[in-house]
Amino acid sequence: MFTTQTLSTLAVALLAMAPSVQSHMIMASPKPFGSPNNSPLDPSGSDYPCHMTTIDTSTGPSNDWAVGSTQQLAFSGSAVHGGGSCQIAVTTDKTPTKDSKFKVIHSIEGGCPGVGGPATFDFKVPDMLPDGDLVMAWTWYNKIGNREIYMNCANIKVSGGAGDASKFEKLPDMALANINVGSGSSCKTPESSDYTFAGVGENGDTVERVGSGPFVDLCGGQASAGTGSGSSGNPGNADTGAGSGAGAGSGSGSGNSGLYTPGPGEGGAAATPAASSAPAPASSAPASSAAVPVSPVPVSTAPVASPSDAVTSTVRTLVTVTAPTAPASATPANSTAPAGSAKPTQAPVSSAPAAAPSGGVASGAGACSSNGGVVCNGESLFGLCDNGKVVWQAVAPGTKCQNGQIARRDFTHRAQRTAIAA
Repeated sequence: MFTTQTLSTLAVALLAMAPSVQSHMIMASPKPFGSPNNSPLDPSGSDYPCHMTTIDTSTGPSNDWAVGSTQQLAFSGSAVHGGGSCQIAVTTDKTPTKDSKFKVIHSIEGGCPGVGGPATFDFKVPDMLPDGDLVMAWTWYNKIGNREIYMNCANIKVSGGAGDASKFEKLPDMALANINVGSGSSCKTPESSDYTFAGVGENGDTVERVGSGPFVDLCGGQASAGTGSGSSGNPGNADTGAGSGAGAGSGSGSGNSGLYTPGPGEGGAAATPAASSAPAPASSAPASSAAVPVSPVPVSTAPVASPSDAVTSTVRTLVTVTAPTAPASATPANSTAPAGSAKPTQAPVSSAPAAAPSGGVASGAGACSSNGGVVCNGESLFGLCDNGKVVWQAVAPGTKCQNGQIARRDFTHRAQRTAIAA
């Protein structure tokens, strides 16, 4: 039996399936080689490493890295997906392959590549790097959205470094997740979290924590607020936290079981849920089992403009519900009298756009960065990102919210991603 509540929720689900076009992030500094791709790596690992099936490192400039110098990690693009965690790693292979060993020199836990927009991060070139021509890689695990890994690479020329690779070999290996390569085939990042990396910060590499949390191990685990370490970079719009909780200063607090906790850097205009002109009143009697005919739900999609750094598509969904007079033997859903003790009444007719389900709105509101996208709060709550804000509401019975999608509980639908070439 379809009800106004379930139809409203289904209408929102249809809206969530509409394509949203935004410019993903590309490493701008160090200057990458080749033609950098702003899409995530293929989950099969076919374009790992460096987003290229055939790597020609001669197509890009060499970035000069003197040992002890401060380098900057910077980005172009706008879709930061709520932040996440990044690593900067180096390989001695001049033409990297799937078998190349990337060693981490700097990790950014949370807030990378930014929260409200792209940020910049400073790091020092360690003396563990050997002299000569090497290749560096930037990897990113996004906080909100599909479970992905992004990667760009650049040529670097190290001077003043070690005469051999003995110190270099002691650096931690680059982490892999969400990809069928090495340990990444068995590691999947949980959504709506900032990720910590195992084994970093112990052998000459550096770590900075700038995210708002909750912090979990890259491959999952118990969420915790953690204690922020000093930040050596410039987090820009990234939320550094303050006082109790996670952030760049010292502090502690309890986690929230992996649910997304927006920071002050993600502010925006408050979202206003659509209101029905005829909300169904609360009922204390059992609902009628009579079927209610429903008119089709028209869905109109506005044409998507050519890709740019901040182009989105707009979808408006109108739901119209009509119902005939209920039969005399049925008790109307909005009656407060016991079954059979009241006359049948006319079911209310709603002509308003999709409304938030009655009784399905969770208290409080959150914040988000992927405008127009679906944000999950566990599997039972969801909301649409509206100018930086989201109001939580319950999913329809038999469905769940997972990885930014509304799906039936017996299967998962993953919307086709449209990649935008740089």
